[in-house]
Amino acid sequence: MTGARARRGLVLVLAAALTIASLVPVLRIRFGTDVLQLMPRESGAVDAFETYLERFGSLDTLYVFVEAPSDGAIADYRDYVDALADGFRALPDVTRVDTGRLDASRDWAYLTDRQLLLLDDAGFAEALARMTPERVPAQVARTRELLALPAPGVKAMAQRDPLGWFELTSARLQGAAGVLRIDPSSTDGYVTPDGRAQLLVVHPTQPPFDTAYARLLIADVAGAEARVRAKFAPQWADEDLSPPRTDVAGGHRTAIETESLMRGEAASNTLWSMVGVLALLYLAFRNAWLVLFGTLPILLGTLVTLALHQVAGVQLSAAATGASAMLFGLGDDGLVLLFVAYRDRLARGLSPIDAVRDLGGIGVSVLLGAVTTAATFLGLSFMSFPSLQQLGIVVGVGMLLTVFFTLTVLVAGLPGRAWVERSRDLSMPGLGPWVDRHRREILALAIAISLPLGWGLTKLHVDPRVERLRPVTAGLALETEITERFGLARDVYLVLSRGAALEPLLEAHEALDGRLGTTEGLAHVGPTVVLPSQTVQAARRSQLVATPDERAVADAVDAAGDAQGFVAGTFTPFRERLGRVLDPAQALTLDGLQGHGLGDIVGRFVRRDGPDYLVATYATAATPAALSALHTAIAPDARLTLTGLPMVNAALGARFPRELAAGIGAGALVVLFLIWLEFRKVGPTLLALIPTICGIIWGLGALGWAGVVLDLFSVFAILMFLGIGVDYGIHLLHPTLDGHAGISETLSLVGPALLLAGGTTIVGFGALVWSAYGPLHSLGLVSVATITSALLASVLVLPAVVLARGRTP
Repeated sequence: MTGARARRGLVLVLAAALTIASLVPVLRIRFGTDVLQLMPRESGAVDAFETYLERFGSLDTLYVFVEAPSDGAIADYRDYVDALADGFRALPDVTRVDTGRLDASRDWAYLTDRQLLLLDDAGFAEALARMTPERVPAQVARTRELLALPAPGVKAMAQRDPLGWFELTSARLQGAAGVLRIDPSSTDGYVTPDGRAQLLVVHPTQPPFDTAYARLLIADVAGAEARVRAKFAPQWADEDLSPPRTDVAGGHRTAIETESLMRGEAASNTLWSMVGVLALLYLAFRNAWLVLFGTLPILLGTLVTLALHQVAGVQLSAAATGASAMLFGLGDDGLVLLFVAYRDRLARGLSPIDAVRDLGGIGVSVLLGAVTTAATFLGLSFMSFPSLQQLGIVVGVGMLLTVFFTLTVLVAGLPGRAWVERSRDLSMPGLGPWVDRHRREILALAIAISLPLGWGLTKLHVDPRVERLRPVTAGLALETEITERFGLARDVYLVLSRGAALEPLLEAHEALDGRLGTTEGLAHVGPTVVLPSQTVQAARRSQLVATPDERAVADAVDAAGDAQGFVAGTFTPFRERLGRVLDPAQALTLDGLQGHGLGDIVGRFVRRDGPDYLVATYATAATPAALSALHTAIAPDARLTLTGLPMVNAALGARFPRELAAGIGAGALVVLFLIWLEFRKVGPTLLALIPTICGIIWGLGALGWAGVVLDLFSVFAILMFLGIGVDYGIHLLHPTLDGHAGISETLSLVGPALLLAGGTTIVGFGALVWSAYGPLHSLGLVSVATITSALLASVLVLPAVVLARGRTP
């Protein structure tokens, strides 16, 4: 510190240059919107779910939601919806638009001509039975009854399928809850059960994590919708129809809104934290120097940390948007303690350089406190949550840089005697004696409140679901509405397998389908609904060889049609395609499906991942017994991995207590070791932990009694608090180690500085309490409660314990 003071001009010039150099990359800093950053690493179910999200493109889809007015039906706007689909298809950044209806973009005939291969054993047997002379008349009579229905397309369907084979295959193609319906005969598309809303599924050319691309895509989609709306506006006016509501959801909108939220959060958290901290410092000291210069080390530490991340190409997550606010709350502790000690030395008559030279002990205390805080934050880098890892690294590195700049730049810029003498004296000569006189009452009260607040710890509830870590945006709210309106299941389980050969994987999923059977409360659908294994297809083809002659079947259908009064030639389309349906040489292949425009359909179940294939089965379990049956069915095959958001939440719930315990244990050991290195005594090392222990019991106990529900971030805030709370004990005990000052005298001098430093920390973290990002809000709440409790314990309980022992630490 003396060297920095002696070369103050050079230090300040270098600091100014570093500030300017850091601004350039900081202004270009980017925020990551990848939801995978919310997931932990190295967990079977979690890793499998990430693979599904990445490879099956669930994050890449854009949903265009069209809703008729409350007194209308979406059918009144069918031409508008069709025009929207055509307009979106014309966009350069759109590869395909799925309306859910039969259209020219897919060759459904490839599937319908092979529809018998898609049936399960019971369905295939029923399809064969309907070709027998005994069953044909009844099926044709039933077809005549269907023609009485007003639904469009029924006539064409009856001509192509008088035996009702589509009826047998449609249930297989519908899929399970949570998978969008697949129905070649659909004429309505993806329409809500109440008939008021319709969904268009748009497939862009790129994933949503490049927000520049996402903005361009959303702008193009909005422009296309505006052009179509303008075209139909006169028609709606003539027909007295109110315009429909059209909105967009999906990963691209979420990426844009998340980035906007994070930028706003980063700015607002930093601004309010800085304003609150500076205001508190000025009110305490009434010295403009602290406002104009004192926060430069914190700004430098923050700017350099963010600049390093930008230069390294790291995108900040939503969690890291609170880092600046935390650094402002944490980084000024050294400023306050050094300034108070510096003022005290000048008041004793020392020159500025001699005063700085005499600050060595305080400098060590400041350094040790910053290192312990940084160590606990950096400890988060060993967690399996990428967003927490990043938050820990940003704050930990920022703290180390801030303390370095505090001990160099701040010391170099400490003002002369005239400026310091105009500042307010923070010492409270009566504080130490007052605590000494009331030490017994303080300790009795501390014990009295610790008992009920300790019981409050048992009332804390933790919700580890990953959904609580996602930002709340309008786009995500619309996704929730779409899920509810279209009757999609929320809790979908996924069974994934990976291998170099496709056939063994398809057979494994068919075996799983057989084991699951018709388990009550369990809906499931696998790849066999669109791509049965070659083994199953071969079995079906062998049975087709024994079927009646196609001409005989067609003649029987025509005869039954004549008997029912059908016009001659009505079933000619059926006769024309019957040979293809009964062809014993037919086959379904992955390449064939993809080549006939059905790649997105089979892509819900089968994807390539480099040299491997990934195969998925979807399931929903309505009861614990159904879920248990799903686990039991998967167990015999090690190639199958059960995942999905419910499994991810279960994995989080199971692993985070272990990670928290390991993190707290490791953090506590590191903190204890660092304190012992400085104190070299067991007694003061343990005494320094008293504020931390009280902070956990009092702060978290109060939250428990208040019924606060914690998420994963707020729980890991406890680990961060280990390094923060112990600083107060270090700063109070360190000046007493040489025996020149007692705890009472030290408390009168250092206690007010601790209260101010703690107050600024509370203000810094308090800015997060009003954060719109839920995890930062809960992190701020836990931090404020624990830090406030630790601060009170440091100036009351800790000195009372030392005084009650009757000797210095």
